[in-house]
Amino acid sequence: MKWWRNPRQRVGAICAVVAVLVIVGLVDHPWRDDTESAAHDVGSRALTQTRAPAEAGATASPRVTRATAATGAGAHGSPGSTKQPAKRPSVVKNVVPDLRGVDLQKAWDGARAAGYRFVTTHDASGRGRRQFLYSNWKVCDQEPGPGPSAKEVPVALGVVRHDEKCPAASVPTEEPRIVDGRLPDLTGRSVNIVRAALRGDAHVKARDLDGDRPVLVETHWMVCTQKPAAGQPVPDTVELGVVKYSEHCP
Repeated sequence: MKWWRNPRQRVGAICAVVAVLVIVGLVDHPWRDDTESAAHDVGSRALTQTRAPAEAGATASPRVTRATAATGAGAHGSPGSTKQPAKRPSVVKNVVPDLRGVDLQKAWDGARAAGYRFVTTHDASGRGRRQFLYSNWKVCDQEPGPGPSAKEVPVALGVVRHDEKCPAASVPTEEPRIVDGRLPDLTGRSVNIVRAALRGDAHVKARDLDGDRPVLVETHWMVCTQKPAAGQPVPDTVELGVVKYSEHCP
């Protein structure tokens, strides 16, 4: 009789097979560890590769956002954009600007910027003072006046110091000249101008009419009287009665 036809033998065989399967499941085989380790490594690498791009994107996003915001702000002129410096007024070439009342340094720069390279200055009060520091002087009159003019034309500026008033009337600024050996009118002129005009022709002697003060800085003194009078032959010595410019002739 075959064993599988006997019910008892068949049950015993089935129990034996079950027991063997249980024992096999409880045994810790090496191939099982290797398989699980390999599967774990593959899963870890896949997870790492998935997280890396995401983290890179998350890190770069704020930078991109800030850069985009900065670019957009500059493009649309937001408060974060850089303010451009104000431009200076354009200068019209070959047009003499109105320089009256302007600081001499600024007036000189303005005339040069307009294309006029020949700019001269003179003391508008007729005292013959020189302008060593332009920022101490202001323009009273100019020649030519404001308007178009050839750039070769010299621009002459009559000036006084900032703490002085411009002359109410035209004051001669050129040196008086001897004509036909006759003495010119010297009144109202500064002592240094008279001395320069008579140099080589006559000796000049200046005397204070309001006291006995020495006449040291001759640009500060104005001629009130002269001897001999205007129109007389030029003598060897010309006597001048003078006062300071802030004073009146007696």
